[in-house]
Amino acid sequence: MGEKKRRGRRDYLNDFRQNAAGEYLYTGEHYAFAEQGKSRRRFLTELWLLCGGALIAAVAAGCIPAAGMDSCFYVLIPYVVGLVAAVSLCWSLGRLTAGGDPLRAYVYQETVEKLPGRGALTAAAAGLTLIGAVIRLILFGFEGEIWGSILFLALEAIILAASLLAGQWVRRQKWTK
Repeated sequence: MGEKKRRGRRDYLNDFRQNAAGEYLYTGEHYAFAEQGKSRRRFLTELWLLCGGALIAAVAAGCIPAAGMDSCFYVLIPYVVGLVAAVSLCWSLGRLTAGGDPLRAYVYQETVEKLPGRGALTAAAAGLTLIGAVIRLILFGFEGEIWGSILFLALEAIILAASLLAGQWVRRQKWTK
C-alpha cells in the first residue's frame, strides 16, 4: 500500500522516512547560514538583543502609568497587537536558534522567511501606538502623567526601531541550500 502524501500546512512530514530501527529521519532540504562577515552565533546574539529588547520594552510600556493606557481604545488596541507581535517575533527567533545549522527547510520557511514580516507587524503596531498616544496627548494633555507618558513614547519608539532593524538584518543575511 502506497504512502499518503500530505498537502497543506503539514506537507513537510513527507520529508521524514522511517529506517529499519523504526526511527524517523529527515530527508528534505537543508539551509546553511552563509554570511561571510559574521558567524551564525554573532548574528543570533545581535538578533536576540534587538527582538528581546523590543519585547522587554513592550512589556515595560504596559507597566507604565501613561496617559491613555487606562481607557483609550486607539492606544490600547495597537499596543496589545504590538505586544502579541513582539512575542511572536521572539518565538520565531527561538525556533530559529533551536533549529541549529543547517536548518531544515520547513524551519527555514517558518522562521527566516517570516521574521521580516513579523518585525514589520511589530513596528507597524508600535507606530500606530505612538500615533494614538500623541493624539491622546494633544486632545487631553498629560493628565498628571508627564514622565510616564514620555517614557511610554520612548519605549514605543525603541520597539519600532528595534523590530524594523531586526527584520532588515534577517532579510540581508545569506543562506545556502
